[in-house]
Amino acid sequence: MCGIAGLSGATAETLEQFRARLDHRGPDGHGILIDPATGTGLVHTRLAIIDLTPGGRQPMESPCGRYVLTFNGEIYNYRELRDELRGRGHSFRSDSDTEVLLALLVEHGAQALHRLVGMFAFALLDRHSGEILMARDRLGIKPLVYAALPSGGLAFASEIHALRAVPGIDLSLDPLALSHYLACLYVPAPLSMHRGIRKLPPGHWLRWRPGAAPETGRWWQPRYVGERVPSLDEAVEELTPALRAAVRSCLVSDVPVGCFLSGGVDSSVIAALMSEARAEAGAPPVSSFTMTFDEAAYDEREAARAVSDHLGTRHTELPAAARLVDDMDRMIQAFGEPFGNPTALLIGDLSRSARRHVTVALVGDGGDEVFAGYPRYQGGLLASRYRKLPGLVRRGMIEPLVGMLPESSRGRHGLRRLREFVAGAALPDSEMYASWVEYFDPVERAALLSTPVPERPVAALYRQAPGDNPLDRMQQTDLESFLPGNLLAYGDAMSMVHALELRLPLLDHRVVEAVGRIAPALRMAEGKKTLLRRVARKFLPAAIVDRPKLGFNPPMGVWLGRELAPMVAERLTPARLGELGLDWAPVERLLDQQRSGRRDHALKIWALLVLESWQRSQR
Repeated sequence: MCGIAGLSGATAETLEQFRARLDHRGPDGHGILIDPATGTGLVHTRLAIIDLTPGGRQPMESPCGRYVLTFNGEIYNYRELRDELRGRGHSFRSDSDTEVLLALLVEHGAQALHRLVGMFAFALLDRHSGEILMARDRLGIKPLVYAALPSGGLAFASEIHALRAVPGIDLSLDPLALSHYLACLYVPAPLSMHRGIRKLPPGHWLRWRPGAAPETGRWWQPRYVGERVPSLDEAVEELTPALRAAVRSCLVSDVPVGCFLSGGVDSSVIAALMSEARAEAGAPPVSSFTMTFDEAAYDEREAARAVSDHLGTRHTELPAAARLVDDMDRMIQAFGEPFGNPTALLIGDLSRSARRHVTVALVGDGGDEVFAGYPRYQGGLLASRYRKLPGLVRRGMIEPLVGMLPESSRGRHGLRRLREFVAGAALPDSEMYASWVEYFDPVERAALLSTPVPERPVAALYRQAPGDNPLDRMQQTDLESFLPGNLLAYGDAMSMVHALELRLPLLDHRVVEAVGRIAPALRMAEGKKTLLRRVARKFLPAAIVDRPKLGFNPPMGVWLGRELAPMVAERLTPARLGELGLDWAPVERLLDQQRSGRRDHALKIWALLVLESWQRSQR
């Protein structure tokens, strides 16, 4: 796990700025190379995980000297690939996955991507042609951003903040990205908040030739078009070894490995499979980590203790920092643009504390998207039945009754979801889905921006999804938008601030593909996460597996009335928001409704605070 960057027409000064801005991602060493023939410079900052010797240093040159690689991530099947390559005459000087990836790319080019199991973002320089090949892993676990320069050159990096060191990149605000941020609370790929910087989407490659515009293409895409209808027991028997293999792949490391443990089914099944593997190898127990909160409604320590006690992990409880909001500026720099999900602060704090004990942590991210864990998935299936009710019943009875429910949803998540369901079910499927996942809706965004609002970003993805089953299409869309743009983005950014590597076995592409082939009716046969819960019951008591999901979220409503109150008063003002082109009146209404308790706008207000703070940091 590392930081990478590169620049055509590079200068030593700019490359050194890249290195300084990416040092937190790789505190164990760095390398800078300028190729005299092409003028391209490559940078690498190293977090040593596999092969801690100098043999794993980067940028790494091929034996023939023609190719140079800078690589961020882990190739879990590198030993099997190395054995194959040795059988074809390759020799290796190190035990690093980087050297294996380089040899595979030299032999197969972009076709090598299909052989990789892992998470990665890399750039390969061909010194003869000056061409650069870049690629990002299938699900988008590791980030990669780039800029096409006015000179016809190319700049790229692991983080947006690093690219701000390059002269000539257009750093003005992209109005489309701003609208999408208000809708999603993140900026979806390929956009960034800067006009001149773009994100390489998950499962994509990029090819650049000197003087030409970058070309991009897709090399992998999730496919949730469930056609297989085995029995539930057969499906579980197929998935169990796939999950076991995914977890064991993620244990490949030359440094200490632990896991985050919330007590929910996602992290618990990972801890169970890790414990199984450790026991078979005669290794010490798994080190597990849980964040604790003073607010009981957000605290999961008892559930995590129950899992730890059952599995015998070496468990550590890590209290949340007293003032997590003080990390806002660090969070903004880590993303390089506004990011409105405050869970990022929790991941940053948990990573900071866990890093004192381990260098790698396995996490359960992706379980909801892969195994159908969100309430909206049930809502999508119920909507088709709801629409079959007579119009008189829906419009004459149910909708008026729901409209009479109190608008305040603090502590009343069921009422809020009921209102959202009834409102969404009246819309076409793509708009219904979008209304359930977005924050500022089109009417609110139009009022804030005083400009025409573009199409809902996720609605278009939903319509493009293959198949016609609502569950297939929602999961497909989440895997291509919400997962990489939100969960994976904050997981990478906020763990790497503290040089902690997160690994995500539930997002092993072999698991994703296997679940996507199973009929949606089986995925939801017993409610949310049917398949994963069935697998988990092989290793854990029912009381743990069937525990209701709490969610890993900060008490944002509490913070707004306490720690954040002075910041809101100082930063959310007509003048400050006017600099962003936002109208004050809609924001004033949000603040008034939040303070009076009539509505819960905590996440929207936080997103605006982050946006304003980011804007100020650009000066």
